Amino acid sequence: MVISMKKYVDYVRIGIKEYLVYPSVVWAKLFSKIIYLYLQFCIWSALFASNSMKNPELNKADTLRYIVVATLVSAVIECNVIEKINAQIQSGNIATELIRPIGFKRMLFARHLGDTRVKLLCYPLPLIVLVKACISLPLLCSGQIGFGILSVFLAYGIQFLYSLIIGLLAFWLIVTWPINMLFGAIYKLLSGAWIPVTMFPETLYRINLLLPFRAIYAIPVSILTSSMTIIEIWRSIGVQVMWLVILYILVQVIWHVGRNKLIVQGG
Repeated sequence: MVISMKKYVDYVRIGIKEYLVYPSVVWAKLFSKIIYLYLQFCIWSALFASNSMKNPELNKADTLRYIVVATLVSAVIECNVIEKINAQIQSGNIATELIRPIGFKRMLFARHLGDTRVKLLCYPLPLIVLVKACISLPLLCSGQIGFGILSVFLAYGIQFLYSLIIGLLAFWLIVTWPINMLFGAIYKLLSGAWIPVTMFPETLYRINLLLPFRAIYAIPVSILTSSMTIIEIWRSIGVQVMWLVILYILVQVIWHVGRNKLIVQGG
């Protein structure tokens, strides 16, 4: 058991080394997040200044707080599992990975944990310092931080499982970057990473309630930034747990069918 766990710890280290192999990319990503935050501030400030939104669900301060925290959460839970699976299938290395004495999905998760450790050190602190230097808004609801952290952990798992499902489609499609771009844009919009879901049109908002996307950003960010009752918090966390279970089952089904399909095709 200890030896088995050590293998995954080694893959966590591999994930860290892979992410840091090009330091310039890390700096470029940090710079892009700073530019993204700046543009969001400009856009939302202009919208509220123009009074073009009638009776918005969130005021300017709440919207800016939401955008900042959503960006911080995004910086931590972003997942590149789809690209890793695509690269292994296209290179043929997937055949070697599948015969290793280690779970392929758990290996990917361990490498993702390695990525996350680097992101936690490189992105949130500089962004928080920059935001606090520019605006004096309190970012978090102090009484809900514990629930918010729990919700972020659940969102982390949902994001990984969602990415894993899209990545495993490569067993059939070989190349999944077009569908990744399509679903990536859809989930970024519907998850609340770009726009608070409470500002969606009524019809789109109701449709989104039936989809897993808001469990990735909208729910954890809302818990961290908006005052909620304990019943509302647990109801929101319950939604995340439900989608975590559903996506896990989907991953198992797709993995079982897709692995057999890959073997039939010869790897």
